[in-house]
Order: sequence, then structure tokens, then C-alpha cells
Amino acid sequence: MDSAEPDCELVRSYAREGSEPAFRALVNRHINLVFATALRQVGDAGLAEEITQNAFIALARKAPHLAGHETVAGWLHRTAVLEAKACIRAQLRRQRREVTAAEITELRSNGASPLEELIPLLDEGLLGLRETERLALMLRFLEGRSLREVGTALGVAEDAARKRVDRALDRLSEFFRARGFAVPASGGSALLSQAAVHAAPVGLATTSASAGLAAGAGGGGLAALVTPLMALTKTQTAVLCALLAAVPLGWQWRAQSETDRNHDGLAAQLAAGRQQLAALESETEGLRRQLQAEQAETLNTLARVNALAAQRTAAKPAPRHQWDDASAVVRIPKELLRQLPFEGLANKRGELSLQIIEALQLSSAEAAAVHHAIGRFLSGVQALEAGGVERVEPTPGDLGGRSPEEVRVFALPDTREGVAHLRETLFAELAGLLNVERLELFQRSLRNWMPLDDANYGLNSGSAVLVQPRRLRFFPQKLQPPDAPVLGWGVSVPGSGSLTASMQVDDLPAYLRPHLADWIEAARQAQAEAAARTAIPGGTP
Repeated sequence: MDSAEPDCELVRSYAREGSEPAFRALVNRHINLVFATALRQVGDAGLAEEITQNAFIALARKAPHLAGHETVAGWLHRTAVLEAKACIRAQLRRQRREVTAAEITELRSNGASPLEELIPLLDEGLLGLRETERLALMLRFLEGRSLREVGTALGVAEDAARKRVDRALDRLSEFFRARGFAVPASGGSALLSQAAVHAAPVGLATTSASAGLAAGAGGGGLAALVTPLMALTKTQTAVLCALLAAVPLGWQWRAQSETDRNHDGLAAQLAAGRQQLAALESETEGLRRQLQAEQAETLNTLARVNALAAQRTAAKPAPRHQWDDASAVVRIPKELLRQLPFEGLANKRGELSLQIIEALQLSSAEAAAVHHAIGRFLSGVQALEAGGVERVEPTPGDLGGRSPEEVRVFALPDTREGVAHLRETLFAELAGLLNVERLELFQRSLRNWMPLDDANYGLNSGSAVLVQPRRLRFFPQKLQPPDAPVLGWGVSVPGSGSLTASMQVDDLPAYLRPHLADWIEAARQAQAEAAARTAIPGGTP
């Protein structure tokens, strides 16, 4: 048989023709899934083999009813779980309880993987999913098929299959969280991958196929009859039902006479049956009490397992994704965060803004380290400028209506190459302090403060680092704000234009302060007077 032939064709071939190659192909395709499922449930390889054979015997008997299924993986998984649960209830409940207690003791002493304790609950979680989601997870992880093969089996595209797998992993994680286990979607995929490692023993596929074929052989005639009947039209079915309904009428009188003859015998059998029923009811009551005791002990065991899991996650409380009107912060998607305008630095001295500290969630140590890195970069830039600065005579364009004594002009050289090297060093240092996403957001917040590349860089009043050849001009500011002393400041860049603004004296580069010392002192005195006037009620600002 073609190994790529869909399950539905293999089932149909076996149901109609009794094809042994088709049935063996089904067994070989799903044997590992069924065996691993049974082994997870009972924890015993021998019992898992017996359950696997029973599942394929059931497949052989139910084949005529499964011909319309694109894949029988989901049906086999459910059958294996039900067979395992019946076997556990009948034979292995106490043994499983002892094994669970031993595993818990070993988990405490050896620190085993947290996923081990979740494996017994995996199949229960899978059965709680929708049929299509359960099939997607089993085909993807328990049978190891590619997303393309999963999509083909489910009748959807590869991308839709990927989304269905992701959605099923999220719902499986919700199942575990509802039982006290904090399992992310990635943990669910790891659990499924770990659960799929139990390959069926060598030879089990052969024995299972033989058992299924032997069980199906007795019903081969019935399957051959049922399959054509399923293909009848509604009209043909109605005619056939009418004919079948007429047959019992001819035999009714004979059945009545036989009923009368057997009445006395049945009465005697009924009396004996009542006695047996009373005995069975007594035995059932005893089994029910035993089952309740075992369930109570199982719940106690699960409670201990949950307590151990809670101890591991006690230091990691689940995040609250709720809007809190009393909170100073809210959660927003990272994509939206990348679109918001942030100013990373509060001034030309390189101090971090409170806005960027909160947006990047910087700790005190991280904020201090980033601030020191910016300070070293700015010191390097100013050292480059100090090595090439030259005081020059003002031109009419520099004066702006002021006298030459009121304007001091400085010419600075091109510093692109040196600043590019310092910038590369800065970003390499920041990459060691911040992760990739935070570094990207912080770099974008510096776009108005410094050039982020060697392209042409525009002018704005917040620029602290310029790299083109330029002329800086300073002049006294007559009216001082009461909060900080300032000087008039302007910059002219050939080919890029010019601008004029105010600059706090604390933002002046150190190499320019000696040239502007008298104006700085005058600005400080004027600012102090303005602050004093503001503090006096009724004073003139």
C-alpha cells in the first residue's frame, strides 16, 4: 500500500474488501500514538501492549463506520484512553497509586523535570479539546508530522494548521493552569514532545494487526453487507425498510406460540436471576465503597503534587492583565510602544528622562549604567570638538541685528568619522546592558539628540551632538526665566540652514565656558533676581 494514502482510503479498502495490507498500513502509521497514549495512562509496558491490541481490534470491528474519517488518529487516541481507564479501574488502580507515590518521592529527592508530573493529566487535557484541535496536536507532536501534513489531514492550508496548533496549545495550557500548574504554550509543546518519545516495542505492530484482522474476520460478511447499504439512496432505503418491516408479520404467530411455551422456563430463570442480582448488588456496593476510598486517596496524592508545584511557582505570581484605574502604569502591545514618540534624554547633558526609564522598565542599576555610558560618549564627542574649535569674527548673518560686541561665534570642524566610532562603541556597550527590543526603543528615542547614522542630519533645538562643519553663536538673553539661567544660542550648517534658540548655561560644553564666563555669571545673577521677584507676592516677574 502507498504509505502516503489517507486514512479514509485505507479504512474504506479494509471495510469493503477486507484488505490486510490496508489494515497493516493503518496499524504501522498509528501504533506509536496508541502505545504512547496507553503507556501514559497505565505506566506499564505490558498492559500498554494489551491496550494497544484492543484498540486496533476495535478499529477492525468499527471500520465500516469510520470510512468517512479523514484520519482515525483522534478515534484511536480516544479508544486507547477509554481502554486504559477501564483497565485501570479493573486491575491496576492500587498499583498505579503506589507508583504515583514513588514518583512523587523521587521528584522531591531528585528534582526531576516539572513536566513529568503533568504527563498523567495530558490525555485528559487532550480529550477536553475540540476534535479538530485534538487532532492537530496529536498529528503534529505525538505522530511527528509536519505542518503541511497536518493541514492535508485536516483539510486546511499549512498556515491555518499552524494557527490551529497554536490555539490548541493555548487551550491545553489553560487546562493545566485550571488545575494549579503554571504551564505556558511552549511548555505544552514540550510536554507533548516528551510524551511522544515512547515508541511501541518491536513486533507490537505485527501482533496488533494480526489481532485486529482476526477480530475483523468474523464480521467481514457483515461489513461487506453494511458498506453497500450505507451507499443506498433515500428512496432505496425507504423501499428496503418497508420490505424488512413486512417480514416479522409472517413470523409473529410462531413467536407468540414459542413465547407461551417458554414462559414457565423464563419464570424459573427470573427467580434465579433475582438471587444473582441481589448478590451482584451487594458486591457492587462493596466495590463502590472501595472506589470512593481509592478516589479520596488519589485526590490527596494530587493535592500533594499541586502543593509541590505551588512551592516552585510561589516566587512567580501570575501577572494581572487588567486595567487598574489606581495604577500609574498600563500594559500596551510592544508594537504600539514602538510607534510612540519618546525622548530618551532630558537635556543636552545626557540625563535619562523619567519617560524612557519607565517605558524600558529600567532598574536603578541599569539606569545608572546607561547614564554613565551616555556620559562617556558625550565626553568623547566634546573632546573631538574641543580639538578643532576656533573663535571667529561674526558675520552680518551671525549678528541678527545685534552689535558685534553682543555676539560671540565659534567655528567647529567636521566630526563625522570620530562621532561614528564613538557611536558604535556606545551602542555596543548598551547592547550588553539592554536586550534587543529595549535597545531598539532606546536608540529611536535618541533621534532628536544625536545622529543615529552617517546620513544628513537635520537641525532641532534639542540636538546635543552635531557632526557637520558648523558655526555656533552665543549672545546674552535679557529676560531670564526664574528656573534656570540661559544664553541665546544659534547654529548655522552650510546646506542645512540655521536656527536660534535658548540654551541653559549648565548645558554649555566645558570647552566653551572660558570664552563665555562673563555672560554666564551675568545670566546667573539675572536668573536669581527673576526668581526672587517671582517668590515675592505681587512682585513683578
